[in-house]
Amino acid sequence: MPVNRPHPVSLPPAAATSVGDGRLYLRDQDLNEGAALIRAAARKLAQLTEAVGTAANISSPEMDILQEIHDLGAMDVGDLRMRLAAPKQSLARNLNQLEGRGMLTRETDPRDRRRRLVTLTPAGATFAREATEHRRQVLRQAFLSAGPEAVTGARRMLADLLRLRGDN
Repeated sequence: MPVNRPHPVSLPPAAATSVGDGRLYLRDQDLNEGAALIRAAARKLAQLTEAVGTAANISSPEMDILQEIHDLGAMDVGDLRMRLAAPKQSLARNLNQLEGRGMLTRETDPRDRRRRLVTLTPAGATFAREATEHRRQVLRQAFLSAGPEAVTGARRMLADLLRLRGDN
């Protein structure tokens, strides 16, 4: 059932692509296919760093922790838990394992002694940087193939999706 139908527009033949003609249709099937693409892309993104993690005997949740801190910088344990939607005990176990391997440290926040900051060690930063470079190479190709307008639109859509509440 369409939610939004644009006014009929005559598009040049080059505007139509195999993934759609760019006009905004919000039919249930289109939304389902979009959600499936987002889930598949998220799995692919995770796989890009899993290969590096598997070689180093680092689990997917541990890779998520390293990537999140690498991408966003040192953060509070509670903030990290919320960002990853990780159960408290699982996150603590993974942080303990990574700290035991010398990949990260947890220190008291000097500005708020109630908070514990998670920071990558030099070894953790090097490892995360290598995994990140592998991910970037694939993303760079996808972004170049899609073009700047598609990349801007995808970023906007994903950012809006993250801002929306699921209880609408």
